[in-house]
Amino acid sequence: MHTINPNATIKLVAVDMDGTFLDGEGQIPEAAWVVIDELQAKGISFVPASGRQFATLREQFAALGEIAIIAENGTVVMHGEQEIYSNIIDAQSVTSVIAATRAQSALDVGLVLCGRRTAYVERDDEDFLAAIAPYYRAVQVVEDLDQVEDEIIKMAVNVATGQVQAMAAALDVPLQVVVSGSHWVDAMNHGVHKGLALKALQDKLGVTQDETAVFGDYPNDLEMIKGATYSFAMANAHPVVAAAANFTAPANTEHGVLQVLRAYLEGRDEL
Repeated sequence: MHTINPNATIKLVAVDMDGTFLDGEGQIPEAAWVVIDELQAKGISFVPASGRQFATLREQFAALGEIAIIAENGTVVMHGEQEIYSNIIDAQSVTSVIAATRAQSALDVGLVLCGRRTAYVERDDEDFLAAIAPYYRAVQVVEDLDQVEDEIIKMAVNVATGQVQAMAAALDVPLQVVVSGSHWVDAMNHGVHKGLALKALQDKLGVTQDETAVFGDYPNDLEMIKGATYSFAMANAHPVVAAAANFTAPANTEHGVLQVLRAYLEGRDEL
């Protein structure tokens, strides 16, 4: 497995969450807090970069104070409560996705409208709400998604196991459709992705690609992977991500991100 060149000047570390930074139980490893503290002490920004909601990520990393966060698959970038970047979907496209999702009666689906203020859902059954809870902490159940009055930055469809490809194919809408997990299909404006969000954050912080390390595992991390010289695909990564990354980190179940970062902080050139 590879490490970051111990002589490199790293100023920003961006990490995907599920399948990358989180462990096999979907939790932040306890050892992570010490490593993040050491990064911050050296002036290195630690940045969660996820398809998860900003409110969710802010809650998960509340102990770190006002950090930069790339949320909703790159459709919003925040630093504390300051918005650095966001990308709004037009109302007609939102309506198209709602209709296309409702038409998939043969699939077990539930749509989440990701708004600037909160997330919105029509389904209120216990199974669906439990399925989305790890990703969306701020959720409002409404009678009709078409009546939501908020700026929508992303739409996420939760599907049953084995249904993501069918759902992605069914979303014949004028938007970018991305499979972002084994149970998730996201729709957002074309050209919007974690890579664009990372670039906005790099520009804001005055950080170059050579000063950036990125970790990811799934196709929705591809553009972000391309935005850093020290790009790491997890050992458990999707093949297209593994092919695009410059380096490989141990699997998330082995706390691979922490292994690489700890080696860098200790000045080691091998794990």
